[in-house]
Amino acid sequence: MTQLKIKKSAHAEKAAARFDSWADSYGEDRISGWLRYYQRLSLSRLGVESGGPFLDVGCGDGWAVKMVASISQSELVAGIDISPKMIEKARTRVQNAENVDFRVADALDLPYPDSTFQWVLCTFSFHHYSDPSAALREIRRVMRPGGRFVLLDSARDVLLPIWLQDRWRRYLERSHVCYYTRSELRTLFDGAELKTVGDVVTFRGWMERGKLFTGLAMIEGER
Repeated sequence: MTQLKIKKSAHAEKAAARFDSWADSYGEDRISGWLRYYQRLSLSRLGVESGGPFLDVGCGDGWAVKMVASISQSELVAGIDISPKMIEKARTRVQNAENVDFRVADALDLPYPDSTFQWVLCTFSFHHYSDPSAALREIRRVMRPGGRFVLLDSARDVLLPIWLQDRWRRYLERSHVCYYTRSELRTLFDGAELKTVGDVVTFRGWMERGKLFTGLAMIEGER
């Protein structure tokens, strides 16, 4: 597939560089088991087995896309990421799969028509988006009416170490923007006209699956 070049903002360039540098070891390093566990948990909240187009926003090395492609007969299983090296790695996972589409793209400008996807997933990348409201509006735009969206990310009001991590990452990691609180996530969903489904679910833990501490929030929405 020919990949069109996209014009990246200064922040997007920083994020792309950050994840390009991680691509070689991503999914194989110390915390890969932790990442996969929570990605699988997030996928379980969607009904992807029943079919319908699926999009992973910030797909990394394409693990979730490959998982959905293996259990769904959907005509389109897609993933976008700002990192060309991540997308290159993702494509090696699903060679010759006609229904899988990986693209280098910014979450603020999704390269798909309105109302394309029934299911949308976003895990561990939302805190890198320079304009979270715009990203959620884009996600809503590409969702079908009645479509379901699951977002999972660290939340600074779930665990004190996450609050501390957020502070130092804002100063030391150029692509990091913010870990949002549960209340802030709800407000962002409301602003994007995404209907929040149920309560915001939190996960707390210590020394699990290669990760020192876990403080996550999962929020589900519908168009």
